[in-house]
Amino acid sequence: MRIYKAVYRPILTYGCESWVLNKKEKVRIGAMEMKYLRKVKGVNRLQRHRNEDIIRELEIQPITEYIEKRQLEWWGHLMRLPNNTPTRKIWEARSYGKRKRGRREETWDDTIKKIMEKKKVTIKRAKEMARDRKTWRKFTRS
Repeated sequence: MRIYKAVYRPILTYGCESWVLNKKEKVRIGAMEMKYLRKVKGVNRLQRHRNEDIIRELEIQPITEYIEKRQLEWWGHLMRLPNNTPTRKIWEARSYGKRKRGRREETWDDTIKKIMEKKKVTIKRAKEMARDRKTWRKFTRS
C-alpha cells in the first residue's frame, strides 16, 4: 500500500485539481484503481469480491473521493489568493463569442458546485470557510 500511496495514486491523479470529469471518465479511473488494488490484495474478478469490500479492507479512500478532495483544496487556495495575482485573474477570466452547438460543456466551477452540493454546503458558506485555512482543511478532510 505504500507503493500505491507514494507512486501509483500520484501518477494517476497528476494535475487532478483542474480536471472536469464526466461519468465515463470517473468509471475508467475507478476501474484502473480497482485493477491495481485487486492485484495488491491477490484477488481476481472471478472470485467476485465487491470493490467496496476491497477498499474497506485496504483502508483507503476511493480515487474519486481523493480527486474531489484535491479539487476542493485547490479551490480553497484560489479563494485565499489576492485578487491581483495572475492565477486568480486567469481563473476568473471568461471567454466571449459564439459557442459550439449542443449541450454546454461542464466547467470546473460546475464541478466544484456539484461537490459542494454533495457535501451540503453553499458556495457563500464555503468562501467564508476557505478564508481560514484550518477550517477549510477540516472541511476537505471530512
